Amino acid sequence: MGIFEQALSGSNFKRQQTILSSTPISGSTSAFNTSYILLGIGAQAPCRVRLYSDSASLVSDAGRASSSFAFTSSIGLVLDAELDASSLTLTFDPPVIGTTFSASQAFYHINSPTVQSVNITSYPIEFPSSTGRSIIAVSGSNIPTGSTGVEGNIYSPKSFIILSGSATAVSRLRLYSRDITTVPNNEKVRAFGTEPATGSNLIADISFDSISEDKKFVPILEAYNLATYQNGSNFVGYMLQNISTSPTASVTASLYIYSVED
Repeated sequence: MGIFEQALSGSNFKRQQTILSSTPISGSTSAFNTSYILLGIGAQAPCRVRLYSDSASLVSDAGRASSSFAFTSSIGLVLDAELDASSLTLTFDPPVIGTTFSASQAFYHINSPTVQSVNITSYPIEFPSSTGRSIIAVSGSNIPTGSTGVEGNIYSPKSFIILSGSATAVSRLRLYSRDITTVPNNEKVRAFGTEPATGSNLIADISFDSISEDKKFVPILEAYNLATYQNGSNFVGYMLQNISTSPTASVTASLYIYSVED
């Protein structure tokens, strides 16, 4: 069920105001719904506001300083905004996309020297009644390490949001908004961490360097097929590599997604 189907079922898609209180400093709210777009934020006095996709992320990240970007990929951080005396309102351009992993509860933490409220403007894109979440799985058997791995096209919604991912072995997964056979060869041999060439149509380049925990994407990734963008197509191209120390490995990479356009 994408946004169109949710609208037909009676879901109310309109901008809304959510007020978070600094007492208690940490809390949760279901006002954002299950997935949402953050448009702006305002406060009465200087403060730091963080939003998370689940309670475990809030607990793990609560002590991190505002100047530090040292958080792991298992932390579902949606927003870390600091409002100072010179600017007590922020407009997000481009907007920030958030999601929840605990029913429809978004978790927050506010650091402020005074008791106050924080007003957040958002737009819902997924309601709790939606059945649009699913898993895309990409698999390869006995992939040699150091090779370009396996490649192909896999069925997907025309447009979707990637919420998190995991893999059964240390691996690298790339997704493309075009048929894999049309991806340039210089992109296929590109080293991880280097910038792709213009026209590669890369959606995501994901290194699963740990198989013990899910990777929560910050920011959330938007994906789509551009091959026939007027009407859309239900596939994305992929490349799956073995980057473990094993000579060969069988890998299944799973992406947890939400369908925006079926």
